[in-house]
Amino acid sequence: MELEKTAMRIASLRRERGYTGEALAERLQVSPQAVSKWENAKCLPETAILPALAEALDCSIDSLLCPRELFILEAVYTDGETQIPVTRALDNLVRDNVLDIYVNPAFIGASMESDRLKVLTVKFQTPAGVGFSYALQNENLTLDKKSAGFEGDRPFWIIGAYYGNEKEYFCAMQKLEHYEYFKWDRIQVNHETFPSSTASDDTEYLTLIYLNAEGIHVLSCPENDTVYYGGHGTRLLLQDRSKCILEHVKPLVWEKGAEGLECPWAGALQAALSYMGEPCTYEQIMGMSGACYRICFTDVWDYSCTDALVAFDYATPLYSAIGYGFCMVERLEKRERKAERRAIMEDIRRGKPVLAINLRVAPEWGVITGYTDNGNRFLCRTYFDKEVFDALEQADGQTQEDRRMVFEENSGYLFSEFWPFLITHFGEKGEKKSPMDILKTSLATLIDSFQAQECRGYHQGKDAYRAWMIGLSREEDFRLENDKENVQRRLSVNDAMLGNLIDARRAAANWLRENLSLIPDTGREQLAKIAQNCQTIADEAAALRRKACRFSDCEVTYNTTDTAGMSTLTLRREQTALLEQALALEEENCQLSRLVLKAWG
Repeated sequence: MELEKTAMRIASLRRERGYTGEALAERLQVSPQAVSKWENAKCLPETAILPALAEALDCSIDSLLCPRELFILEAVYTDGETQIPVTRALDNLVRDNVLDIYVNPAFIGASMESDRLKVLTVKFQTPAGVGFSYALQNENLTLDKKSAGFEGDRPFWIIGAYYGNEKEYFCAMQKLEHYEYFKWDRIQVNHETFPSSTASDDTEYLTLIYLNAEGIHVLSCPENDTVYYGGHGTRLLLQDRSKCILEHVKPLVWEKGAEGLECPWAGALQAALSYMGEPCTYEQIMGMSGACYRICFTDVWDYSCTDALVAFDYATPLYSAIGYGFCMVERLEKRERKAERRAIMEDIRRGKPVLAINLRVAPEWGVITGYTDNGNRFLCRTYFDKEVFDALEQADGQTQEDRRMVFEENSGYLFSEFWPFLITHFGEKGEKKSPMDILKTSLATLIDSFQAQECRGYHQGKDAYRAWMIGLSREEDFRLENDKENVQRRLSVNDAMLGNLIDARRAAANWLRENLSLIPDTGREQLAKIAQNCQTIADEAAALRRKACRFSDCEVTYNTTDTAGMSTLTLRREQTALLEQALALEEENCQLSRLVLKAWG
């Protein structure tokens, strides 16, 4: 009887370890016939071969030869990332067909440095067959010859789920069963989906213990990562952390044409918020932030003066209005990029697009929509993508196919060409402001930005109007014979500034009208007047811009020579008069805003 039990034990362990009879014989340097005789109870292995046989089968010599009805076939101590085999150690602890242990590193004789939940998984054999069991660290595991454990007779079976870390964790099986009902193909791991300790400030993990045809497994997924079902639903896998793409962030396109020039910061924000399920219209973003009242001018005639955040903080009122914190990172040193790269990757994995300047072609706002190659390459949406997509449509043959494959692999996004010099992260979501408070803040921003002092060489508000008019009056700066290139640049920057003024004041007019119903009767008339003044500025500026384009033959904004009786000087004088009128209307808007705010107390 003991010989037969030993024979069955050798055969069972050989199959468990994945050896054929020939492979085991080759490892032990014996004949296949010898192995066959052991397994058919013809004879016992020779004493000299027993140590090598036990080593090959990962068991003790006693467990091979001594009569027993409980055997540990496989045991692994793991945190779901690192695995330490402890089969022989556990099998040696079986006494009188009973295994009773307290799971901790000292007792098991294995340890690992991590803050993840530790699990001991066991595959065992009794006269009834093969079963599986597990125990968490600092728990007891007890098995005997009558233990059944979990049977591995299903293609897939989650037998344990916990959320937290080794300091504190909760059972998450009820939550998981709820999500399994919907047959999702992936699980977003975060503390909104799973229960989290109020005392935990450390990283938490979803630890899943499951069975499939291959055995028992433990997977540990950090918060803000994703678990998905692979192998036709028979195994769990972590989303590849080397690549993460947020799909369906809308394209960024300048849509205003000759009538204005869209604010890239607001456009990028709108695309990001829409993706995050926080839909806002472009006009709402401009109004809530106060960017619809912006005007900025620099004496060196630089395009940067059209950027929404170059001098005044319109970001704080906007993020406060929509209920998000935010973090802005500017001009990092190279040694600081590594940490920022990790922060961008973390946001992307959490489903949060990241706003940034200077992603492609020129320093304008765009959206980081994903990363590949472990964060070494960013994917993005910018206002300069259309040219590339148009080129794709016009390409022929293999070139078009190659480009299309790249776009499809990256969900239709382009790679960022440059490291951005200004980056904005969405923070945690909090409570939104009331519509009334948002409107009050917006009108206060109108006043503050109009009165703002020069910042980093940029004139703001009323000073910007005055500096702009002075700049237009310097005749020597617009003489072609002096410096044609600089004349062209000033005219081009001037056109961009007009386009931004048109777009901003038109957005202000629309947004203020949208909110008229919020105002008590005592302030409604004043608010309507502010909206009308903004509309007047936009309409007059648009008419002048159309006239300038008509007489420029579309080469530059203002023709630098007489054409059909219209010259640069004439247009500059006409624009100066327009700016004087706009400045007066802006002054009136400040006064009206004070009256409205005063009426609200």
